[in-house]
Amino acid sequence: MNINKNLANFFSVPENKPANIEKSAGGTFDSNNFQKDYSLVQENFKQLIGTGNVALESALKVATESDSPRAYEVVAILLKTMADLNNNVLDVHKKAKDTTNSKVEIKQTNNSVFVGSTKDLQNILNKERSTEKEVIDAEVVKDEQKQ
Repeated sequence: MNINKNLANFFSVPENKPANIEKSAGGTFDSNNFQKDYSLVQENFKQLIGTGNVALESALKVATESDSPRAYEVVAILLKTMADLNNNVLDVHKKAKDTTNSKVEIKQTNNSVFVGSTKDLQNILNKERSTEKEVIDAEVVKDEQKQ
């Protein structure tokens, strides 16, 4: 009997079926969890950016009304943070694209054999070094007008 089925019976819960797991270059990849996590991260970044925009407007209003150097410093730090958040959104997209496109097939050839002499192999590898020169066939035609 399967261990998952035994545990499900023991705890009186439905048996979990394994998720859609694919082998990739870095180990196992669960595409269902990846999509959930990607959506969660994307939504969190959007909420943070929205909250940051509201906070930036408030901090800018306080800075202009008070003319305090510290208030302007807070605005500058908040602007930098917002720019970093926007860059993080782009990084998440890039990483997601790289992760989903990581299914690369590697084709390897073992034991390739060249049939021929070492001289033939040298001629193929280095055309300039070749002892056999290319011969051009030509005919000599006499010009009858000069004679």
